[in-house]
Order: sequence, then C-alpha cells, then structure tokens
Amino acid sequence: MYSTYLLVSHGSHDPRPQQALEQLAERLKDRINLRLLPSSPSPVLATATLECSPVPLYQQIQQFAEYTRTLGLNRVEILPLFLLPGVHVKEDIPQEVELAQNAVGSEVQLKIKPYLGSQLSRLATELTYQITSISCDVWILLSHGSRRHDGNQPVEELASRLGAIPAYWFTSPSLESQVEALVQSGYRKIGILPYFIFAGETTDAIARLSEQLGKKFPPVKIQVAEPLGVNDALVDLVVDMLMEN
Repeated sequence: MYSTYLLVSHGSHDPRPQQALEQLAERLKDRINLRLLPSSPSPVLATATLECSPVPLYQQIQQFAEYTRTLGLNRVEILPLFLLPGVHVKEDIPQEVELAQNAVGSEVQLKIKPYLGSQLSRLATELTYQITSISCDVWILLSHGSRRHDGNQPVEELASRLGAIPAYWFTSPSLESQVEALVQSGYRKIGILPYFIFAGETTDAIARLSEQLGKKFPPVKIQVAEPLGVNDALVDLVVDMLMEN
C-alpha cells in the first residue's frame, strides 16, 4: 500500500518555524525518494499546522487526502512534529484527523504515526552531541511543558539520560527557579538546552530570560544551546519514522 505523508506542526505567527518546516519537508522529499525508488512511485509529502493557519487542520488534512486519491493512492500517514504527548498530540490532532476521515470517507485511510518526541533514544543521542560541544558544569533541559497528566514524563526521562535538570517554560519547575537552585548549590557554569524543534518566539524569549538571569547572578556564566533545528540527524530520524510500518 503506497502512501503520501503529512507533517503536522504546531504553527506560529513567527515565520521562522514555518520556513524551517518547509526546509525539513524539502529535504525529506529527496531522502524518501532515495529510500523508495525504483520499487515504487515517487512519494508525495506535504505540511500542515494545527494553529495559526487560515484553514483548520482537519480541512488541510481533507484537502491533502483528496489530492492523494487523485494520485491513485489510498493512505495518508500523518506524523505529528511535537516533542511531548500533551493535549495537542493526544487530543487535538486525533480529533482533527477523525473529522477529516469522516469527510473523506473510506477511500483514503488516515493513519497517525507516533509523535516525534517518542523517539527518546535518538533524540538523546542528538542532544548529547550538543551539550558535549559546550563546556558547562550542569545542564538544564528546558521544555515547553504540558499540563496533561504524564505529558512531561518523556522530558523527565530524557533529562535523566542526559544527566540534566528538567525545567519547563509554561509549567513548573520554571527555568528561573531551577537556575536559582543551581546557583545556590554552587554551580557557576550553567547550560540551558531548549528542547524545541525550531527556533521562534519562545526560543527568543528563553534567550532574553537567560540574559536577565545572567545579570541577576553576576558570578554565574549561563550559556544557551540551539534548539534541534533542521539537520541531518533530524532528517534521518523523520525519514525512519515515516518509513516504519
């Protein structure tokens, strides 16, 4: 059964995440072609966003499913580009997919694949490369955070694998409270690892807060790493997830 592929991200009014998403999609198209050809038709891959789009997600999915049908294909595989099993992954996206499936009917099957953040081992390896390239006494793994029960559990596990301290942007413990606790414990070189896929408004805000914290604690050097970004490791990971049955 040949499929088309749809990457679903959160969406933002900041143009940078959408630009990065499109860059990722272009690189994926090349890699998927190499993986599948010559045994199957060239795959089709597109992007959609949950928020900040003039068209609701279910309509974006429906339109892509209808296009998929015109190609003579009967399945769309949907990969949520999210790092946490929060409300968006566990509730919002499944609801939107169900609406789209009802609209499309049974001729095209819509399949939700595991979300990106479920691949903890691969992500831990990539993040380890980042933190070993910057000299710090201790690292804080800073995630968006989820209010959903168990939504932050993967961050706790990932932080444990990295030997880092977890913190959250929208829930507790906060970045400021964790930095303060580390300063009181005697640490003087603190690294902040933003657990985000793309740079955008939130990572800008993290950089500003980190600068403020550096001024608040003058003896302490605070360094901020980059988010995951579009690189070979991310492309390889997404390709493997898309190709996995």
